[in-house]
Amino acid sequence: MTAIARRAFRGELILFRRLETLDALLRHARDVAFDAFDDPVRDEGRLDSGLWRKKAMAARRCFMTSDAVPDLLSALFAELGFDPETTYRDRAILRFQPGRPACRTRRLRDLPPHRDSWGSNIMTQLNWWAPVFPVEPGATMEIWPAYFDRPVPNSSAGWDIEALRTAGGDYPLLPEAARPEEPGDPVLIEPGELLCFSGAHLHASRPNRTGRTRISLDLRTVDVSDGPGAPNVDGRTRRTAYDWFHRLSDGACLASAR
Repeated sequence: MTAIARRAFRGELILFRRLETLDALLRHARDVAFDAFDDPVRDEGRLDSGLWRKKAMAARRCFMTSDAVPDLLSALFAELGFDPETTYRDRAILRFQPGRPACRTRRLRDLPPHRDSWGSNIMTQLNWWAPVFPVEPGATMEIWPAYFDRPVPNSSAGWDIEALRTAGGDYPLLPEAARPEEPGDPVLIEPGELLCFSGAHLHASRPNRTGRTRISLDLRTVDVSDGPGAPNVDGRTRRTAYDWFHRLSDGACLASAR
């Protein structure tokens, strides 16, 4: 297990700067965003909300299915020192968080407080987050570091990945928790910087009421080399989403390696 993973699984938030491969990935993300919008951050206030949602979902799909992204991600994790034989990744998401209520949908919205490990049920999961355009305190992600090893009431015991796949649009996308009384720490990093943190950290979208769109890259990886993961203090999910993750070296599914 890499030193990065060991630090994250102890609860550290790890920031990377000046990664050549990240710069290339962000250039590609910005190209996709500008292919969809004249001004990706401000167009939600200028376009009909239905048209904006259509364009944002098209850009999201374009990035997710891009032939360039797998090679860019492989190069990024090689630069970070991860073994492509023991590192598995989920799909990279170009996330659009709109600031106008009319532009929000099931997948284009503020995300409530959650631990990603409630959904995947994998405690060796790392989360990676990078802003594509500058963020501001009212439109970014927030993290509650004090809750890394403190349980919070949540809906993971009643959430089922198979139900998500079969129940349709009304089923929750992820297990959720109530927002803590104290505010989370806003993630105020610059484009060109990359944040790594454990999937067990409690985090959320800071509710965006700015009228502008926050656009970021979200990615999850799993390290299957020897070593402990993060503590599971309150996750009660019944299944494990191994099939979300595919090996960097050859695309093999993690489910087939279990």
